[in-house]
Amino acid sequence: MFEIKFGPMVLTVADDGPVGLRSFYGYKPEVDESKTRRYPLFRFDLAGGGSTGSDRLTASSAAARLRYISHSEKNGTLTIVQRSEKLEIVSVLTTYPDTDAVRIVHTAKNLSDSPVTLEALDSLSLRFGGPAASDSKNWLLHRFSNYRYAECSPVVRSLFDLGLYCGNAVYHVENVGNASSRENLPQFILEDAVRGDHYMFQIESYSDWYLEISPYMGAFDLEIGGPTSIRHVWSRVLAPGESYTCVPAAIARGSDLNGVLAEMTRYRRHLIPDCPADRTLPVIYNEYMHYSWDDPYASRTLATAPFVKEAGCDYYVIDCGWHDAPSANSTGAMYRLFGTWFEDRERFPGGIRALREKLRSMGLKFGLWIAPEVVGADNKRMLDYYGDGGFVTRGGEKISNGTGYLIDFRNPRVRDYMTAAIDRMIDEYGCDYVKFDGCPDPGFGGDGDGSPGAVLEDQTEAFLSWTRSLMERHPDVIFEDCAGGGNRMDYRALSMFRLISTSDQTDYVSYPYIAANVLACVLPEQAAVWSYPVASKLFDASDEASCDGRVSEERVIMNMINAVLGRIHLASRIQLLSEKKRALVREGVEVYKSLAEFKLSAVPYLPMGYASYGDRILAAGLRDEKRLVLAVWDLDGSGEVKAELPGVSPVSASVLYPSSPDTGFSLKDGVLTVGFDAGEPQARLFDIKLA
Repeated sequence: MFEIKFGPMVLTVADDGPVGLRSFYGYKPEVDESKTRRYPLFRFDLAGGGSTGSDRLTASSAAARLRYISHSEKNGTLTIVQRSEKLEIVSVLTTYPDTDAVRIVHTAKNLSDSPVTLEALDSLSLRFGGPAASDSKNWLLHRFSNYRYAECSPVVRSLFDLGLYCGNAVYHVENVGNASSRENLPQFILEDAVRGDHYMFQIESYSDWYLEISPYMGAFDLEIGGPTSIRHVWSRVLAPGESYTCVPAAIARGSDLNGVLAEMTRYRRHLIPDCPADRTLPVIYNEYMHYSWDDPYASRTLATAPFVKEAGCDYYVIDCGWHDAPSANSTGAMYRLFGTWFEDRERFPGGIRALREKLRSMGLKFGLWIAPEVVGADNKRMLDYYGDGGFVTRGGEKISNGTGYLIDFRNPRVRDYMTAAIDRMIDEYGCDYVKFDGCPDPGFGGDGDGSPGAVLEDQTEAFLSWTRSLMERHPDVIFEDCAGGGNRMDYRALSMFRLISTSDQTDYVSYPYIAANVLACVLPEQAAVWSYPVASKLFDASDEASCDGRVSEERVIMNMINAVLGRIHLASRIQLLSEKKRALVREGVEVYKSLAEFKLSAVPYLPMGYASYGDRILAAGLRDEKRLVLAVWDLDGSGEVKAELPGVSPVSASVLYPSSPDTGFSLKDGVLTVGFDAGEPQARLFDIKLA
């Protein structure tokens, strides 16, 4: 037996051939190895294998039949080749100079003369802990619940509380369908409550994925990866010589929560694409939220644009409703007529290009929204145009999202039409920014050549390939990823899109919970957060002049602070605010822009841990070695707030935003004390110098 030491991992190659994972980040479970089988780096299974009818992947013994062939290391990448009688599996592990994270991906190739049916190929297997009965209370799992309007909500439970205190137990979380984060984000943290170490895992999937934990031969077993037969109605038939690559995953370690988030944040920056137009993190104004909703029109845009420019925004985006929808007299009717994607000349009588030119003359770039995966159920023109072969079906029936049908990007007719639609938006209408929305989830898959899960996988890959081709055709256009809020908040998507909608939350007092926790889930330079100082309920169309009186300064301030740590998506009728309150918006945008360069290298800092719904006091920030920019929220404005600042050495502090009204605060012995007393929700942004 010999060892392969690579980054934080130690792998073993046994005399009879299989490659195993001996330790990671210096951690090795205290178990009697003589009584256990060699522990693999990953698991897989073929049709008829041990896990194909089981609720756990540890039931598979297929990995034990692999034999080491070779390994090589170059420029931070380790490549390992193993073979069995049927498969060759090439594992690629990658490290990075500025983080302890490791990225792992495997490719299986059929070496035989007959088809081979793969029913699982996971990304990473880890053995940790000790006997379940005695150690299940000493390990915590951090899961990130992601329900709509309450995205990025961490849930921390001991393995005991998850029921993993006996040998027959198994806990699993999976995502089924192409809404990758519909209920849970594809990321987790294992916390060793005794030692304090945190191990963070990221599954880079745009659709199916799973996590599984179970007691296993004197320790615990962790499995993460993409689709499997029992969870996702998935199998992949490999013809002789054909290959399949699994979902990539990454692991990072930190000695505490902020430490592991810093490591994963640095890793994520190696994934994001470059877009010259987005390097300075420009400010977006999108008139949808608390303003146009689904009912935009040219005169509204032109009346609002001067105030958007005054606020310091760089892009003006028109959301849903700009497109043709004949006879659509209501929002519901409009959604049922999606899919043609020509401008609506009733709403924009001079044409969208003319509107764009007027915006450009004001110094604003221009963007439009689109839902590229859906055709409305009443859009007979497009239903006929695409025909039966243009839609995702199951049992021969088109799959509906309630108002429309999911189109299939494997079909050249679909790709050609939608390419022409995006080209028209950019080349003819003049878009500098395109917002992709919609998440018409087909569930476990549909009809086609192969299992439903494999068909879903192929359809998803076709859509992503088409999207990538658009980005290559239009490299100076910013593409935003939105899925009814944050339903596709994964790093397969975020390795392509420059920024992502974090939520469609409409309440500014609820958004801080998302804005604080999202720093654990998405890079700050990618996390778009709505800021809407003038809520719809405060607007009276018959008396617009009275609106400002219903919008307090503290409401404006909190809306800006909610967004300033991520990407500002300003919205609402800001033109109805007084000059003093518009100045607060403008100042918030200026502070945001001043933080852009800092934000591109800063890491998250959660001094109070995660924000939990119902908490009155929240704090979250970004830091580097010398500076901490910290947002503090008091969600009922009832009094003094004290925030301890662990793990850093604060020297001095100042209020970064707002400059007025004055805020009473003190910094002493690593505790920031803020005097909130307005009797309504309040927030402040602090600039803290670190030793």
